[in-house]
Amino acid sequence: MPLIYVQRLGSSDFRRAAVNVTGATVGGGDDPGGSGKDALVVQFPDGLHISNTSRVSARYDGIALAGQKIALIGYAWDGGSNDANMNVDAILSTGGGANDTARTATISTNGGPYATRVVGTNWANGRDTLDLRYWRTAGGLYTVPSDLAWASFTDIAVVAMRFDATGSERTTGYADTVLASEVVADLIGRLLTDDGATATIAATTHAIDQLAYRTLGSSPRCWRSLLALESRYVAGMGAPTPAGTGSVGAAPSSPVRMRRRRRLRLPGQRRPESNMVTVRWRDSARRNRFVFRSSVVPELVAAGLNRQASIDLGSDVGSSADAIRAGDQFLAEHQYALNGGRLRVARPILDMETGRMVMPWEIRPGLSSGAASCPSTRSTRPTSASRSSHQRVPGVGRRSLELDSYATPPRGCCPLIRRMPNPSCRPGGPVSLSLPEPR
Repeated sequence: MPLIYVQRLGSSDFRRAAVNVTGATVGGGDDPGGSGKDALVVQFPDGLHISNTSRVSARYDGIALAGQKIALIGYAWDGGSNDANMNVDAILSTGGGANDTARTATISTNGGPYATRVVGTNWANGRDTLDLRYWRTAGGLYTVPSDLAWASFTDIAVVAMRFDATGSERTTGYADTVLASEVVADLIGRLLTDDGATATIAATTHAIDQLAYRTLGSSPRCWRSLLALESRYVAGMGAPTPAGTGSVGAAPSSPVRMRRRRRLRLPGQRRPESNMVTVRWRDSARRNRFVFRSSVVPELVAAGLNRQASIDLGSDVGSSADAIRAGDQFLAEHQYALNGGRLRVARPILDMETGRMVMPWEIRPGLSSGAASCPSTRSTRPTSASRSSHQRVPGVGRRSLELDSYATPPRGCCPLIRRMPNPSCRPGGPVSLSLPEPR
């Protein structure tokens, strides 16, 4: 399904609509107001005859087409003339029908600064279509002189309404950016409404200013985008417990041994550790942009090597701030080798969900999880992604667990949702093994 959280709009996102004067134009390009930004421009050309209620309007209905509603809009505007009989408005409607005027001003060469308007305060809940309109309010018949009857709009932003983790629609608390934790809550409330009340979501801090998916199959892509921007966090689902959590605990009653397998690359990826990365993203005008980031990788410095990687954010996550964030998070993940190895269990261990002792071969690959009390050792040191080593179990031997690195929603949650899991775990439950931090 299409999903829009926050989107920075360019002129190509708008179409001509509700125009009642032949010859009026809707277009885009450099801002005629001189801001140097790309702008949406609506205009009555030189010599055109207009009268009261003559209007030219540009419409954005991407949120309506996604089946969502508008929570917030923001933009700055400028004008080609000072005319008390001409207004520039933002109209919020339901599919072009019932509407509210969210923002209005008399046209002026001074323009108007960037400002936001929100649902509930400036329009009724349920509006899903935005019209930016330039029109004549009074003064009678008028002939446009010298191509000065125009209005331009820049820095246009829209935010769609979201759900909380319980599936209730949020009607307040919107900004012109979104946090990854808010997106996770929306996905839980939108797709897994029975589980939201017991969900635990860590608050994130990076303000995402572009996160929009216009095509089907958006949920897995959304997870991948969030992990690119907030790679310090992991996400997963497990069976509920009396404490309201979804993890399986493994508390060995006898010593266990772990042998770390040294890696120079991330599991599931072919690229080794990297100290440089180029990030490609697309701006609101659909132009390719690039950001270069670098970091210090001790092992590469010691070897006298440089390794450069590349990230393609596609057209879904697109802003300079988000590209920088994705690049920095990628380098942080690729600065050190992640943990991996084999955990050998000498006797039965406690399954903290069922309360019974289980043998190692009863644990299924990818679906069992636990919190093991292991002796502190350098082989179980945490990486920068977590204060403890949460690891996936991709393979299980009769008395050993092959440990991989962090399970991520695209590799963990999404494939598991489509198949029946261990009866002790509900569908979609990737598993983690928590090892103590070394002293």
